[in-house]
Amino acid sequence: SAAASQRDYTGQFAHSSLEPVKTFVARDALHNQIHTQLHSHAAEASTTTLVVWGLGGAGKTQLVLDYVQRHRTEYKATFWIEVASKESLERDFVNLYRMLFGLATAAGTETINIDDAVTGVKSWFSGRQGPWLMVFDGADAIDDSKANDFVDIKHFIPDVASLRVIVTSRSSAAADMTRLEGVQVGEMEGAQAVELFYRYTRLPRDDVEIHDEVKKIVKELGCLALAVTLAGAYVGTTPRLRSNIKAYLPEYRQRRRELLQRKPESLVHQYSESVLTTWETSHRAVAEQCPEASVLMTMLSFLSFDDIFPGLFIVNEQMEMVNEEEDANWRSLISPGQPLDTYKIEECFRVLQKYSLVQWKADQQSYAMHKLVHAWGCDRLARDERAGYSQATFGLIVEAVEMVESGRTAPEDKLRVVPHVMVSFAALGGRGNKVLEGVIDELEGVGLFLRHIGKWREGREIQEVVLDGRRRILGEEHPSTISAMSNLANTLGEQGQFDEAAKMKREVLEKRRRILGEEHLDTISAMNNLAVTLEDQGQLNEAAKMKKEV
Repeated sequence: SAAASQRDYTGQFAHSSLEPVKTFVARDALHNQIHTQLHSHAAEASTTTLVVWGLGGAGKTQLVLDYVQRHRTEYKATFWIEVASKESLERDFVNLYRMLFGLATAAGTETINIDDAVTGVKSWFSGRQGPWLMVFDGADAIDDSKANDFVDIKHFIPDVASLRVIVTSRSSAAADMTRLEGVQVGEMEGAQAVELFYRYTRLPRDDVEIHDEVKKIVKELGCLALAVTLAGAYVGTTPRLRSNIKAYLPEYRQRRRELLQRKPESLVHQYSESVLTTWETSHRAVAEQCPEASVLMTMLSFLSFDDIFPGLFIVNEQMEMVNEEEDANWRSLISPGQPLDTYKIEECFRVLQKYSLVQWKADQQSYAMHKLVHAWGCDRLARDERAGYSQATFGLIVEAVEMVESGRTAPEDKLRVVPHVMVSFAALGGRGNKVLEGVIDELEGVGLFLRHIGKWREGREIQEVVLDGRRRILGEEHPSTISAMSNLANTLGEQGQFDEAAKMKREVLEKRRRILGEEHLDTISAMNNLAVTLEDQGQLNEAAKMKKEV
């Protein structure tokens, strides 16, 4: 850049423009955290380093570019180093060295060894009065020295009191480089995400209906900066959607993977990656470091994305407490041929957390995943892989339900497990699905558990599927089918749907009389059941008559 050739070393050094995108929406709370932390240690005798970390696509680079622009007059110069690869880091460092020492950069000049460049840059800073700002952007591979793209970033940072350094990274481990707390960049605030979407789409802002729809869109995108940007750019350049914004969400749900893979032409300079490529890169790094963690991450896409509490994972040392299901054993999927213990599960979560693919929420004492990362984990699988994972994860859920029912865990875990049960159930596929029919006995148990803890709506949903499956596999008259009907009727009664419950209970009683006879215990129990519902309906005479018979 022009600044690079000046000998007074003021201004900015960067390989590409240091302007945030024109559509950038200020995120003041994060911006203030950066400024406060960078300048709270002004009296230090060495470099102040701050790490800005978070999920790929959260908007770290744009946030720091905005910081650089707003505070450029506070620093003598700003140096921006791209650390996305070893090559870009070395290129920028060599160019910085040339600039600081006024060396020509024309073709034909001698090549400069990177170690000489690093030593030279460090020596230039020592003894000079700042303040200077240096940004290392995209330092994702900084903690696994065995990885191919590992970068030892500390080696490149000059150690002088007059220098402030910002490092952006997807890895939360980067925060360990420094005593400062660091700034975590998560999803945008709802209003910020809405504003960002409007800036790209240029939709009329005074239309209430459009505004409500935009709020729905950014919520579905989990308010992730890059996803909102891509969606806004797509809508803004698609007249069909600009004139009917309500058509976007149905299309997005149908083509989610494809739309998240788009790189808008106008933004290629600022965003070299689509949302999905940023996560594939992180996922690859996870798989190299800890293959078990990458399998666990995929499995988490078949549970609820929030409140993933450690008690869900019953490892080998707890096995005597639950009935082990060999065929759908999630443990052997994560750790084939090796017992899976608590320490291994903890290590998996540590690695996922390091790449910001999951977050630990101290207030809930559990992990959470960004909504889109959660959906992507499932989207990236082929159909048969999806079936395998949904079955294995349902096995995990069945064990977790047995565990919370046994009373060995905190009472509130019974309620905590419900969202996971329902996501896992939905992932098994709809009625008539082979995977679902393979776990119908387990489903029946889960349905009863939900009824017992008062989750009648959820219990009913599962029990209807169980009854449907029993009818198809065993026929109308089979005892298991009749028993499934009785369970569903009881749940309907609990829900206050007395007419429907009574109708079903009469059918159960009629079948048991006919098949088992009047004196059979199941027939008597069915009669008692029906009497209870008749009482609920206010048909007291008929109920009393039936109870006498019982």
